[in-house]
Amino acid sequence: MKNFRFWRILGLLLVLLVCSSCGDDDEFPTFKFNEDGICYFPSVSIISKASFEETVVGYGWKHVSTHEIGENGECLKKEYYADLDGAAPSSYYFETAASLKTYMYVDAYPANGFRTSAYEYMDANRVVVNNQHAILQILSVDKDVLKAVEYLAVRADGKKVYGYVTYKRMTEQELKECQKAYPVDLSNLRDLIISVTEEIVFIDGKEFEFDVLDSNKPYDVMVRDEEVCNITCEGNHVKVRLLKNGAVITVTDGFKHKWFRLYSTDEELEPKGTDIYDFTYTELAFNKNREFVTPDGYIRKYEHTFMGTKARKEYYGHILTQYNPSGLLVVDAAKQARFLNLNRGEIYLKELLPMTILDGLVEAGEGYSMEYKLELVNAAGVVFQVLPFKIVYKEG
Repeated sequence: MKNFRFWRILGLLLVLLVCSSCGDDDEFPTFKFNEDGICYFPSVSIISKASFEETVVGYGWKHVSTHEIGENGECLKKEYYADLDGAAPSSYYFETAASLKTYMYVDAYPANGFRTSAYEYMDANRVVVNNQHAILQILSVDKDVLKAVEYLAVRADGKKVYGYVTYKRMTEQELKECQKAYPVDLSNLRDLIISVTEEIVFIDGKEFEFDVLDSNKPYDVMVRDEEVCNITCEGNHVKVRLLKNGAVITVTDGFKHKWFRLYSTDEELEPKGTDIYDFTYTELAFNKNREFVTPDGYIRKYEHTFMGTKARKEYYGHILTQYNPSGLLVVDAAKQARFLNLNRGEIYLKELLPMTILDGLVEAGEGYSMEYKLELVNAAGVVFQVLPFKIVYKEG
């Protein structure tokens, strides 16, 4: 019985010890914010420069965890990067006492790369500083584990976001693997600049030209549907010749990309033989009360009236998937063009006919009309059908 009691007590002590250890791992320090919104850990302990250079410099440090520090100074238990799209934690290599390499993924390029920056370690408050901007405030370096406060981001309201971050010292092999995984020198990357500044370009012919003004390395020009145009590159000059109406063109240099849509009002590019859909209306009247009147006499309010596409009875299945209308090229009698997005093949008339256009219709008087070509665009950005539309002003 005594032996049983002894082992029972010993077992309880071990359970308590394990639970106590688990509790310690889950505990986070409490932080403070100064009047400028900068987060810091209110500790008076000092890590000397000599100690910093001995334990930190010359080593790589890989990310283990990040916990956001709330406005009350307490850490959120959830891992900061767990559900964060387009962002990833960084790792560091303090290659000398003055040079720091930061290894990171940059979603804007996208690219895995590194930036080299000068830094200074200030032992009075244990801060790693670059150009007067704090990179890390080190809390502790113990048994190859570094814990710190790190600036993470800024919210839309201007408030800065800080994290309680844990890093683990890399082995020499791990550092080599990190350097291999993040090979791009981000310090030297430039913006990809092209002479096209609009997302949608309208031309009145079949040919369009633009220039690649700056890039990081030889660029490439691609089109979503290769059958819609021919592309010729001569140095930094690009020539596009449309074979069909509508091309989504992308310029990339391997790190960044720019894209734009190209459409033409040239009637020779209008598609033939794909009369698949009809719109709800081909003609509407507009009265002095700023209301639409349908051909069968129904009154429709300006703000809430929409019209949609409906497939003709003989078309179904795969062909409707191939020719699913997702956009609308609107061309007026003067060949002025606009591009509108369709929502499941539907569009509000206030988008198609802004009040500024209808005011001009009213001023012109009874019986005045405007005619449009409504050109349906598929998911690849190509026009596949042209439908007529007419709006007439009638006072009554």
